[in-house]
Amino acid sequence: MPLSLFLLLAALNEAIFGVGFLLVPDMTVAPMGVVLNPAGTMLARILGAALIFMALIFFWIRSVPSSEAKTAVLRAAFIYYVVSAVPIILGITSGLANATAWGTVVIHALLAFGFWHFGFRKK
Repeated sequence: MPLSLFLLLAALNEAIFGVGFLLVPDMTVAPMGVVLNPAGTMLARILGAALIFMALIFFWIRSVPSSEAKTAVLRAAFIYYVVSAVPIILGITSGLANATAWGTVVIHALLAFGFWHFGFRKK
């Protein structure tokens, strides 16, 4: 898969979840068995804004020629997906989220692999 297509798919994923967390956070986390209190709703909306930011970065760097800055974004995204999977796994294993949240872990693992491939491995 070419990098530009991978970045488009990553951008779409982040945009979908970002809009969900920003506009309807309760509905976005409900399938995972999570119920938000008002503070959780506020934090989910902040997360939504951050995911939309990521979507825009991924979308805009698709057509940027290879550079140290582009590689830095790819590597930072890899680190984000690895690190952010940890609290999701902890939430599942502690009972804060149900088994549906494993889908989020799988998405993070696939994206982490792609960003590792393009950011560290592929020359």
